[in-house]
Amino acid sequence: MRTTRHRVSLGALTALLVVAPLVTLPAGPAQAAVGIDWVRRSDGLAAPTHVTSARDGTGRLFVSEKQGTVRIFRDGRLLDRPFLDIRDRVRDEGEGGLLSIAFHPDYRGHPRLWAAFTTNGNDLRVVRFAARSSTANRVPATSGRRVITVQHPDQFSNHFGGQLAFDRSRMLLLSTGDGGGGGDPFNHSQDLDTLQGKLLRLKVLGAGAACGRAYCVPSDNPYAGSRPGKGPIWASGLRNAWRFSVDPTTGDAWVADVGQGAFEEVNRIPAGQGGRNLGWSCKEGFATFDGSRCRAGANYHDPVAAYGRDYGTSITGGFVYRGSRYADLLRGRYVGGDFGSGRIFYLDQTGIVSAGRLAGVTSFGEDAGRELWAVTLSGGLYRMRAS
Repeated sequence: MRTTRHRVSLGALTALLVVAPLVTLPAGPAQAAVGIDWVRRSDGLAAPTHVTSARDGTGRLFVSEKQGTVRIFRDGRLLDRPFLDIRDRVRDEGEGGLLSIAFHPDYRGHPRLWAAFTTNGNDLRVVRFAARSSTANRVPATSGRRVITVQHPDQFSNHFGGQLAFDRSRMLLLSTGDGGGGGDPFNHSQDLDTLQGKLLRLKVLGAGAACGRAYCVPSDNPYAGSRPGKGPIWASGLRNAWRFSVDPTTGDAWVADVGQGAFEEVNRIPAGQGGRNLGWSCKEGFATFDGSRCRAGANYHDPVAAYGRDYGTSITGGFVYRGSRYADLLRGRYVGGDFGSGRIFYLDQTGIVSAGRLAGVTSFGEDAGRELWAVTLSGGLYRMRAS
């Protein structure tokens, strides 16, 4: 497969791709660029938004569909009956719908999962569900318990965020959008008194015993206790972090933020470093977006990489590859893509490396062996292949 490599200095912000200086990406031996393609394993999904594994020993993959259903892919086929069906409580207009799910880190012993979706009232909500066993192919919708609701402006049906993932300390992370519209009209992302435009961090495991609620604010969150700001906030300055992931080896969170009109970006939040401001809507990528939103003395953390509109229009965040099948080619490298252009890329020490294409990619995910999969808006489920 033909691949192309782009290298651009920070001084040329109008160029195609931009990579931050002083960012240490995973080291490795010099090698030719890697080609990535995708093997179709299933189709017929209804606008899939997310794919993941429970790591429960069954080999199943779980695919969230925008309408409010979760489907099981097992033994090479897609099961007809949904694993979870909450269509009656999901509003899937615009960018809304069932956005992602996250399984308990020890699902075999604790068969619970959390789902993020947009409600009939147009808000972002996380609900916990309980299966009767870890091998059950059906989760009762009646088992749901509300965890958190993030209000969203009624007039906008975009920028909900909605990615869920557990970090290495077994806290649940949730991305939230800035509330929609263009240019963050309410300046939510820079406002620490709202949960919109943020990465939230919640203690949900053992929360009932610890604080008597469906979630507690972790004591090491940057705004916990009497510190100014909403307690669940872990990072601020996000526009619409549609997809992020946590590297299980380093604990770093890799947050891909969908841009406004000029740049798409990839941010890295090192493990344990809460309180970072990722810039929006003062900044977009490395550039200033709205100088009136920039505060003197504020510390805005630049992304590790960004690209312009000639390369793509809507980033779909990926994963640092930690599988074994292509470890000699991709170990420790971040793999992502762009929904609009279909370009697939990875990051190395020189920047963004174009590696293939997958049209309409809405989400990447890992199976139990941390091999990468992807889903597309047209309904396809794909397994990654590298060469």
